[in-house]
Amino acid sequence: MKSQKIDLRKIAETLREQCPFILFAMLNGLDEEGRLKWLGNLELSVLVGSDTGTWSALEQIIPAISAAVPDVFCDVTLLNRVDAITRFRAVHGLCLFIREGREQHFHKFVLHANLDYRIMRAHQRRNGIIENE
Repeated sequence: MKSQKIDLRKIAETLREQCPFILFAMLNGLDEEGRLKWLGNLELSVLVGSDTGTWSALEQIIPAISAAVPDVFCDVTLLNRVDAITRFRAVHGLCLFIREGREQHFHKFVLHANLDYRIMRAHQRRNGIIENE
């Protein structure tokens, strides 16, 4: 059984239109051909503006992503308040869109996500939590 091909343009357009507070959005869970890697599951990660509350954002994002990809379960992560590992994993997904004028937010986020992850791993190695890789 072939996995479902995802319409990335539809997801990006829907989120841009229905969730204007999203500064940028990234998606994990697709292979190189845009098909689901995991049976029926996507991971959407978004950074929202500081003037948007967590619950308010989720109340708008969840119905929007559900309408864009019906029959596909989608985890939604707000990147504003997550740990270094979650940020690092998110930036290694596919960038759906960056809102115009917010490119600096995206670049800064990626830079800090990678740096924070490397610092965390260095501390873990130094403290013997993980062995040198």
